[in-house]
Amino acid sequence: EEAKPLFNILLQMAANPHPSPHDRKALRAEKLKEKFINSFDAEHRKEADEILALARVSYQLRDDDNIHLGRIESHFLTAVQEARRRVERLEESSHASDALVIILDELDPPPAGAKTTKTDPPQKPLLKSRQITGQPAGSGIARGKARVIRQHSDLADFTYGEVLICDAVDPNMTFVVPRAAAVIERRGGMLIHGAIIAREYGLPCVTGVPNVTARIHTGDEVTVDGYLGIVTVGSTALDVEKS
Repeated sequence: EEAKPLFNILLQMAANPHPSPHDRKALRAEKLKEKFINSFDAEHRKEADEILALARVSYQLRDDDNIHLGRIESHFLTAVQEARRRVERLEESSHASDALVIILDELDPPPAGAKTTKTDPPQKPLLKSRQITGQPAGSGIARGKARVIRQHSDLADFTYGEVLICDAVDPNMTFVVPRAAAVIERRGGMLIHGAIIAREYGLPCVTGVPNVTARIHTGDEVTVDGYLGIVTVGSTALDVEKS
């Protein structure tokens, strides 16, 4: 039962094994490599190839630390669960440490269904938004159904070609980005993690959009303009002309 979300994600990835059509950098990688190597004279092309290989290996280190942090988090959560089991046994014999019980209470996850991401301070009820502006963080224009991610379990329902909308893309969500049509984040600017990943895959991205996870709902049709930092909700002028 616990593996179902992962199973759904793997099925989505298997159904779309090829690079996203928005992945411009991957599609022209060989041409870029050829252009780079040929920019050197024949005597130094071997050295240039070695430099490129070294750069590619070094580049991978950027995400390796995120993988290690994910493992550390997993071990930490396992330790917390084990500590809770031991406290339950000790409580039955009245030997549980009050300090340990207090610490574990503070580590309790939010109730099921509760939002786990930070949100803006409470404001007046939001009107239905037509256009929302933010920080242009990834060039391009894309359109698709919105998928609002408020907690990690929401990722299991993400469908290829949807627009990823969240508080911020954390390292544990990176695997979803290549399947998205575009990325919209409530926090950050051009240097936030999600914006960097979106640019690597050639996806339109808009960041710093106030209350975006409240203004847009899963299933809404959205158009993302990564050049101007504009998110349009609903039909576009092109749709009106066609109708």
